[in-house]
Amino acid sequence: MNTIKVFEDLEPFSRKPVSERVANRLLELIRTGNLKAGDKLPTENELAAAMQVSRPVVREALRGLSILGIVESRQGGRCYVTDLSPSRLVAPIQMVIAIDESNVDALYEARISVEGEILKLAAERVTDIQLARLKEMVKAGYELAAIDGTGFRVLDLEFHQLLMEISGNPFLERIARSLYDLGIEYRRVASETPGVIARSAAEHDAIVKALETRDPDRAAEAMRTHLMSIARTTYDAMKTLGQPK
Repeated sequence: MNTIKVFEDLEPFSRKPVSERVANRLLELIRTGNLKAGDKLPTENELAAAMQVSRPVVREALRGLSILGIVESRQGGRCYVTDLSPSRLVAPIQMVIAIDESNVDALYEARISVEGEILKLAAERVTDIQLARLKEMVKAGYELAAIDGTGFRVLDLEFHQLLMEISGNPFLERIARSLYDLGIEYRRVASETPGVIARSAAEHDAIVKALETRDPDRAAEAMRTHLMSIARTTYDAMKTLGQPK
């Protein structure tokens, strides 16, 4: 692909902050598929000439996109479009949104809304093979709950990730994963409280049993029960760590 030609075909900018408009133009090119994950961008000089702006303006726009995880500078100083993976793109949001006692309820309200819908879709779409895999994870979860808290936390991520995938909706999956990652450090502390992991293992079991019925409402309610339980233990962990009220 002739990436320089892509930029030369663009219309001149209107009178707005130029670096912001350069960044938006680049985002538009990525959104429309003119630039794809892994593409090497033209040099700063080439971009400046093609977009009829100064080199410092281009540099500022690229710096902003780098912070957002859209582009990255590699050896040699050239910029590339990143892999645009959800984990990379939500990282800046996770840095900005700090979870504390004032918003933990809002986080789990969001998780219930998103993962509840995911479970409704999963109940309609889950296959027998996927159910068998979930049952294996439940069995392993019971075993890990008694001996290995770290192992269970790894399994918990895999369990929730599989449910997200079963829903068949990549947009809900990305949102759910970003919400899952928020506040994970407190859930790690919470999981060290006696009985918490065993309860989560039982709740995973209930979720899979609900999915097995193929009843969307029952599946969503099982997830809601699980997430409300996690919300309570997360809040308790925050108090244990002395989070300010």
